Amino acid sequence: MTKVGMKKTLLAVTLSATLAGCAAVPPTAGENPNDPWEAFNRQTNEFNMTLDDYVLRPVTECYVDWVPEPVRDSVSNFFDNLTEPRNTINNILQGKIGDGFVSLVRFVINTTVGVVGLFDVADKMDLKAAPEDFGQTLAVWGVPSGPYIVWPFLGPSTIRESVGSGADIFSQPTYWAYSNSEDWKYGVPLTALSVVDMRSRLLAADAMLKSAIDPYVAMREAYLNNRINQIYDGNPPLVLQVDEFEDEFEDKQ
Repeated sequence: MTKVGMKKTLLAVTLSATLAGCAAVPPTAGENPNDPWEAFNRQTNEFNMTLDDYVLRPVTECYVDWVPEPVRDSVSNFFDNLTEPRNTINNILQGKIGDGFVSLVRFVINTTVGVVGLFDVADKMDLKAAPEDFGQTLAVWGVPSGPYIVWPFLGPSTIRESVGSGADIFSQPTYWAYSNSEDWKYGVPLTALSVVDMRSRLLAADAMLKSAIDPYVAMREAYLNNRINQIYDGNPPLVLQVDEFEDEFEDKQ
């Protein structure tokens, strides 16, 4: 990176930190029972969005423009394959033994025949992915979601999902490959690439988000609704009490 490029990046980060304190907070902030920390969350969301505008999205757009789609698909397959141990564990913890076995077989096949996951060979064998994370497992176990929260850099979550994400780290093969050795620094570019890959999957949603009357509310509702959909494996109840997200599993008990 040139000196000019470094200065621009530092300026963008500084600007994002400055603008984080300028987010408009409506007088009704905190009234939504799912989002009692709305004032704080809006400030953090403003920081994340500014950082995204100046750093992450431009990098991702360059990645999409310059890297051929087949290569990007292989990168996505690689990172998806790294989640299969997580899927295996959480499917079993939720009592979905069959899905857990399929997730394990997918990991073995794609890691070997699929060249460390670059190719989803298992999918062509009709072994479909069954993604599950520990946040979903906690929900199935009856743990309430807790308040919605927006973390710096990490984005939307809830208290339950935050705990789940922290636990899921230990199921990542890359965690065990890099965290306990002097080679941890080799995991940094891999992590950066995973962030760009994930952001590239969300580019299509940018226009919809920015056209919303209140992008913060649009993002919050999209996140919460998507999590409910994931927890119920795509078949959520027809009626959910929107203002009681933490009780969405009451009928399951």
